[in-house]
Amino acid sequence: MKKKNRTSTSSASEKRPYKSIYKEGYVTPANYITELVFEKRNEAFNSGKCPESFWTDSKYTGPYKGQVIQAGKLLQKYKASWIIKAIKSPKAKYIHKLQDKKLLPIIEKFEKEDKDLSFEEAKDIIDSKPVKAFGFGRNKLRGL
Repeated sequence: MKKKNRTSTSSASEKRPYKSIYKEGYVTPANYITELVFEKRNEAFNSGKCPESFWTDSKYTGPYKGQVIQAGKLLQKYKASWIIKAIKSPKAKYIHKLQDKKLLPIIEKFEKEDKDLSFEEAKDIIDSKPVKAFGFGRNKLRGL
């Protein structure tokens, strides 16, 4: 009998790096971003916390799938960390859907900040003193 290789969601992996808010285990970036959106949505409308694995409920299935698809589209263009920072930022307080056009400038702001920081780090590396080459000026094979 063949044994199926199943990936465990109990530990983080490259495909599932984020700890789920609403269930045990880890989820993909698109699912995590969608969970954050639904958490904000419920806080805004005083609905309380969503039940565990809420996306299986018929009330949430359609909206959840739509948000996951939109998160996937955003992830094709932007890094997950930028989108997560944008959703959690105070400027996105009233944004309850990933389709909202006001979210894109916020994501791009975090993208620009991240690129500026990486440029500064690269600049610091370039400004450092050059290291002398090991064994410079000696020919080890001369005496052979």
